[in-house]
Amino acid sequence: MKQIPLKAAVLVITCFAGLLGLSARLRAEHGGEPAARAEGVAPGTAPATKQSAAPRKESSGVLTLPEALALALTENPELAPFAWQERANEARILQAGRRPNPELSLQVEDVLGTGIFSGGNQAQTTLQLSQVIELGGKRSGRTEVASQARGITRSQYELKRVEVLADVTQRFIQVVAAQHALDLALTNRQLAEDALQTVQTRAESGKGSVLEERKAQVALARGSLLVEAAGRELNAARKILTASWQNTAPMFERAEADLFARKPVPPIEELVGRISTSPEIARWVSEQKLREAEIKLAGARRLPNLTVGGGIRRLEGFDDEAFVFDLSVPLPLFDRNQGGITEARALLDLTKAEQEAAQFRLSVVLLGLYEEMVRDIRVMEGLEKEILPKAEDALAISREGYAQGRFSYLEVLDAQRTIFDVRHEYIRTATSYHQFLVEIERLIGQPFDGREP
Repeated sequence: MKQIPLKAAVLVITCFAGLLGLSARLRAEHGGEPAARAEGVAPGTAPATKQSAAPRKESSGVLTLPEALALALTENPELAPFAWQERANEARILQAGRRPNPELSLQVEDVLGTGIFSGGNQAQTTLQLSQVIELGGKRSGRTEVASQARGITRSQYELKRVEVLADVTQRFIQVVAAQHALDLALTNRQLAEDALQTVQTRAESGKGSVLEERKAQVALARGSLLVEAAGRELNAARKILTASWQNTAPMFERAEADLFARKPVPPIEELVGRISTSPEIARWVSEQKLREAEIKLAGARRLPNLTVGGGIRRLEGFDDEAFVFDLSVPLPLFDRNQGGITEARALLDLTKAEQEAAQFRLSVVLLGLYEEMVRDIRVMEGLEKEILPKAEDALAISREGYAQGRFSYLEVLDAQRTIFDVRHEYIRTATSYHQFLVEIERLIGQPFDGREP
């Protein structure tokens, strides 16, 4: 059996190039793809994780909230996986834009038979190249689906970014609150020390009693325990905060923020309206776009692909060569991808329903957080304008009156406990207010004033 001549093989390749030209024209007529999409090029940039080569360093002095947020955005490990997911998405888009590979086939007929077909003297050898031509815009549909999947990743990154910012802010608030609690405990202990000195002075002059001195000593010991407990809580809060940027040994000395400052509160209707643009709802919008792209792809799959081929056949019996051409297309009699189209549409309706449910759920949560925040604002206003000034006056009056012998030491102790409880309530309420505020801003994805978080 003779080999197919090289000249004939070149003719096959030339013929196949002409088939590829026909393939391009057919794709243009049946939903062809732009060149950029064919090469897997899609607009947009990857989500930012670590943008600088050198990592940020924690301040050794005063730490502010913007500095803490910047450290978390660059060093928090929860954001790192999104960069790799973005690379996977780019690769998926590139792969979706690839054409099917051509197929090279070699077929030998009329060999190893009987009679004149014994051996290979009557053999027919066919060398053929075939190419599947995708019709209906399937390749552009696959690329669009992959691109919209990348949009979901970016929405998930934005949602995680807001969650990280909110968590760091909450931890920062806890540090500031713990600092105030420690300062309050130190002030309370100082009051107990001053009261003990006053009691001892009165006892030395014969105006006090041993019982009053013991009570003053108990109050001082209790104040020292409160200082120790507040110090431990502050150390724990500092470590939890710096863990947000993978630092187990806090370097900053003090977190700087006004715990008792309050923002102007927008109407609840305005905040509810902002939910539609929040990161969580944006994620559902991205998924809805993906479902719409899947519907288009399912519709494109209704049209069967065309397979064209061409080659050369060697006829040993006649010692001749001849060209062969092949054209095949499935007949869409039974399978027109009806189930795929129905499924894609159902998934789109499901996504819309889930988006509406998420928006309703967020609105309900927002209403509850808003009411709690407003309540804390009112309590803070009452404490700082009326209750706290009166409690301070009562303590001053009781201490002065006790020194003059007009009040008992029990009244001094009661005034000290009252001022401590009021100040502690003030710190607790301010902390609660900021926590509710952060949760609301987490839901709407931005601060009240609309700036970038």
